[in-house]
Parts: sequence; C-alpha cells; structure tokens
Amino acid sequence: MLSTQLQRRFLLSSLRGDLRKVRCYATKKRFYTRTDIVQNENKWEVILDHRKLKTPNGQVFNVDTEGLARAVAAEWDAQQDIIAQPTMHLTALCNTALDNPGKLTKHDIAIHLLEYFSTDTILFFSDEEKELQLLQEEKWGPLLDWFEKRFGVRQEVSKDLQPPPVSTETRAVLARHFLSYDFPALNAMNFGVEALKSPILMLACVDKFIQAKEAVMLARLEEEYQLQRWGRVPWAHELNQVELTARVAASLLIIQNSTELHLEKIKKSHQIEHS
Repeated sequence: MLSTQLQRRFLLSSLRGDLRKVRCYATKKRFYTRTDIVQNENKWEVILDHRKLKTPNGQVFNVDTEGLARAVAAEWDAQQDIIAQPTMHLTALCNTALDNPGKLTKHDIAIHLLEYFSTDTILFFSDEEKELQLLQEEKWGPLLDWFEKRFGVRQEVSKDLQPPPVSTETRAVLARHFLSYDFPALNAMNFGVEALKSPILMLACVDKFIQAKEAVMLARLEEEYQLQRWGRVPWAHELNQVELTARVAASLLIIQNSTELHLEKIKKSHQIEHS
C-alpha cells in the first residue's frame, strides 16, 4: 500500500503527464471554419462551427467567464491548416481542471508546491563562478526581498547543492496562500511553477511585481549567462523562451480569471447583505 505522500506524488505526476500529453497528440487538420462562444446558464461554452468543444474525457467544455471563453476560442481560431495542440495551453489547462484525471484536490497541489519550494531556481546561487553569483544577487535579490516582505517571512538561499531550509512558518504562510485559490487557479499555478522551476517567480507574476517575459529571463539567468560566454544556437533559445513565456502567460490568465470571479462573488454577496 502506497503511503499518502507517495500517493500524492503519483497523482501530481499524473497531472503533469496529462498536461504533457498534449505535446504527443498526433497533428490533425483543422476541421472547422468558425469559432464562437455561447452562454449556457452561468457557464460559457466554445463552439467550433455548430459543434460544442469537448474535453478529452468527453465533457462539454465550459468555463465560468466570457473573457476566458473568448480567449480559448481565439486559441482555436488561431490554428491554421494543422491544429497545433502543443501550443494550446489555455485549452489544456481548462481540460485538466474539468476532467481532473488524477482526481486531485487543492490540498494535493498545495502540498506539491510546498515540496517544490526548497528547489526553487532562485534560491540556488553559484558557488563556483563569482561573476555569475554577482549577477544572481543583482537580478534575484530584489525578488527575494519582495517575497519576504510580501509574505512576512525570512528565506535563506543556498550556495551549494544542498536545498536551503524552509521554516515551518514559511510553509504555513504559503499553504494558506495557495489554498486561497480555487482548483483551476491552483492547477494553473502549478503549471506556471513547473515552467519557471520557481514558485517565487510565479507568485511575483501573479502579484504583478514582474511580467511573464521577465520571469522567464530570470528563470533562465544562468543559461543566458553561459550562452553569452559560449554563444547560442540561432533561433533555438529564442523559441524556448517564447514557449515558456506562453505557458506562464496562459497560467496567469487562468489565475486572474479565477481571482476576478471570486472578487465579483464577494462584491455581490456584500451588495445583497446591505440591500
């Protein structure tokens, strides 16, 4: 019998695998000419010609807001002769939130993110190259200062291969923060964290302290440093940067959508109470 912790890790692995599966789908020709959206009660659906878009498990694809529905429809509308599903991050994130193939809970994802935290990219400074270490201090230092002030915690960094300690207080603060999001937003948070290899960078993006493109550059700081010294393969690194930025941007759109919806519900609740 697997322990609870191992079960959670297995489930998170399944979730990540589901998001990666979109990269393995056989390409297929575009089979529709028009994309549109339609409201069905309090949900919004995406229409391809006159057929409703469905998830991999056969559910009718639906989201909570018109804005997100339009963004997903635009993703499908942007496809050319061939449907490039590996680039359709919004669709993949929404599908995973709807189907939940790993049967995960918010707590499962929050635990995974907490375990991920001690391996955060920007907590590991170079102990071999002084020039790189100075660059990391210059670029990552402000992010770490922001993180400590934003969450009221102290966080050490590592200058060797050993993960830095993460206090019980820091874990508790982050756990409460992660669990304040709904499942689709937390699922998207996890996707963005894995793209950046950094919960701190993703949290900074969510708080609009930095933009997605800047977060990707900070996540790739050591790689960019080495490329400047040894040269780069034309186009390859730029394409990778664009791909990572697209993943983070899709994650942020889902999170922003969920946050705005939550605030709207609170506002309506207050209006009813005072009416």
